[in-house]
Amino acid sequence: MVSFSLFSQENKKIVIEHSDFIDMNQNEIPGAIVFTGNVSVLHNGVQIKCNKAYHFKDEDYIKAFGNVQINQGDSIHMDSRYAEYNGKTEFAFATGDVNLRSPESTLVTDTVFFDKKKQIAFYNSYGTIRNKENTLKSKSGKYFLTEKKYQFTSAVTVTNPQSTIKTNHLDFYENSGHAYVFGPSTITSKDNVIYTEKGFYDTENKIGYALKKARIDYDNRIVEGDSLYFDNNSSFASATNNITVTDTINNSVVKGHYAEVFKEKDS
Repeated sequence: MVSFSLFSQENKKIVIEHSDFIDMNQNEIPGAIVFTGNVSVLHNGVQIKCNKAYHFKDEDYIKAFGNVQINQGDSIHMDSRYAEYNGKTEFAFATGDVNLRSPESTLVTDTVFFDKKKQIAFYNSYGTIRNKENTLKSKSGKYFLTEKKYQFTSAVTVTNPQSTIKTNHLDFYENSGHAYVFGPSTITSKDNVIYTEKGFYDTENKIGYALKKARIDYDNRIVEGDSLYFDNNSSFASATNNITVTDTINNSVVKGHYAEVFKEKDS
């Protein structure tokens, strides 16, 4: 077993905190010291654990193999089969069955990149995020650690027992479950389908706003307006400015500047 003093952490270099074995003869990987067995690496608040590591001391670089764990305090925990970390740029990537966990969410994907300086993790390899009752799926996404926010700028779907959100641009805050959509988006529940090109939805309390090209489709009514408030708990919606309410059964249209719809009362 080999242990190392942490005094060198003061100069911001990667520190090998622990390893069962060390090979310094350069035979396996020229330019690297090979550490094997219960390897623990430290650097500026990041800890990396793995079965085996190549430490390129001159480049301040680590390649980690087998049961890799990258942790930053309580804010992020990432497991993978392989990872690399650059101590100079404080940039890491992990690949192979990556599981990234924050206190509120879990991301599963193939490869994750982590920019420690900017406190951003991102992926471009189809990921699934689970947050309380919500499941988010997208080809790519970013996670902002400080804001506790996921951001998606390509096709993303959010599903929970009450609704499904589909959009190409979504900001999702994992603590509150608040979702902000931009561009053509739909929010579908058992009672209605909402369309908007700019809106907000509280996935926990089931209320939201549609603020651009707002439209809500019920079984027999379509409500359109400049802005729309909706409460999926009570099947209530209100619309403001340039309102059109279309009754598809009676083939009638009502226009005005404010409207309310109570689906349960059919009024």
